[in-house]
Amino acid sequence: MEKLNLESTKSTPKVIGDNIQGTLIITGNCFPENSLSFFNDINSWIDLLPKDLKFFNLECELNYIASSSIIHILKIMQKIETLFPIENISIKWKYEIDDEDIQKLGEEFDKLTKSSMELISVEV
Repeated sequence: MEKLNLESTKSTPKVIGDNIQGTLIITGNCFPENSLSFFNDINSWIDLLPKDLKFFNLECELNYIASSSIIHILKIMQKIETLFPIENISIKWKYEIDDEDIQKLGEEFDKLTKSSMELISVEV
């Protein structure tokens, strides 16, 4: 599976993964009814990433995230860190300029991960 393409719904984010480019982009709302099932597809895709990727980029821009999904996002970040050298991982955490909750969540993820994380405020 080279590409991962999960369309957004009212309760799930759009997820685009490209294992050739080494990118995973997650955008939208994230409060799936069954978070374990939703994140299973993403984790399965990560498991199939080529081990010889030179660089991996993770980009998250979430408008809302349920507490049940927070641990899954953190596990994705940590899983990527086990697969690739820390210096070859880039994480971008985007949040709306006035959304302190998502901003603080990004700051917490930054503390809990070893790779470089860029916190980016975006205008609405």
